[in-house]
Amino acid sequence: MSDGPHKSLPMRKGWKKFAEHADKAAFELEQVADAAIPALEGDWWEDVAPSIDALRKIVGDTRQFSLFGNISMEAIEALKQNNPGNSLLCAVVDGVVRAVASGQTNEEALLSGAIAALIDRGARAIRQVEEHYLRKAGANRAYDMRTRMEDGISRAPVEALGRRMLGFDPRIAPLKPQKLQGLDDGVRL
Repeated sequence: MSDGPHKSLPMRKGWKKFAEHADKAAFELEQVADAAIPALEGDWWEDVAPSIDALRKIVGDTRQFSLFGNISMEAIEALKQNNPGNSLLCAVVDGVVRAVASGQTNEEALLSGAIAALIDRGARAIRQVEEHYLRKAGANRAYDMRTRMEDGISRAPVEALGRRMLGFDPRIAPLKPQKLQGLDDGVRL
């Protein structure tokens, strides 16, 4: 007997844990949402963090107000070319470009781009997990799991995560899902 389809997911550890929480009805939606944050954060550290300083330089000093939002499109394209296959970084860059074009300041643009990219990454990961569950566990279980994952992402504090990852908020320890120890820690009634 298997531990569940989440064990064989070809994804990072955080997404496997998120899928496990979403798949098991014993976990409440708040716990599912809490499991989404480490999954998104793991992708950020792996894909975006090494290039975030280069993006900051392109956008400009985040402490200064930019009236015209001068962004070098050549530098943006060079950043994308230097990171082929990095869809999360490209989504952040595209979101920042759209935000600056709509008139947001540099710091607001970085945050808007990060939030949009993290939400997009969550939606893509949910589809990937759903496809895996369709093959391994069947349509009903895949549908239920996808619904719980979507609810978890929608309840997750993605804006706070974006602010923390960009260094706008003080660095605090990442939220980890609370491990239940005994019978009194079980499902709330």
